[in-house]
Amino acid sequence: MKTPDSNTLIQLLGLIGVAASLVFVGLELRQSQQIAIAGQIQARNEAFLDLYVGMIGEETLGRSLAADGYMGQTLSPSELGSEEYDMWYAIKMWQVMSLQNAFQQYEIGLLPESVWEQVSSRINEQYANCFIRPLWMNQAIPSMLEYLNSIPQECSIGVKAD
Repeated sequence: MKTPDSNTLIQLLGLIGVAASLVFVGLELRQSQQIAIAGQIQARNEAFLDLYVGMIGEETLGRSLAADGYMGQTLSPSELGSEEYDMWYAIKMWQVMSLQNAFQQYEIGLLPESVWEQVSSRINEQYANCFIRPLWMNQAIPSMLEYLNSIPQECSIGVKAD
């Protein structure tokens, strides 16, 4: 059996080096793309969140709703007046958009598992409130809808609309 000469070995090592460099560059490009996508998701969601926070503003009404328990999981928004309902809706939409943003960050691998456990628990709590569920269904992106359909569908609060 003939042993390869030093020129052949150098060419082989060079080829392996080029291949390894290309794999590394590919991985870097993939990571950069994920970060760019996450930035776009974050920017879109921040625009929505800013809108809702702007609607809430420094209103004493929002603080009043929180003090009366409407920001929790127990009271029906149907008992609210028009202005109070608008404020409740803005606050709940902010919560929904914030949790959906965390879901999207998790979906592309940018949210640690320990944080996701906390987020998924909050999503489950919110989704189990059938007063809030329509907000989820109207705002959810397709992958979020798929996730929502995979979690328990029973209402712990409110009545599920047919």
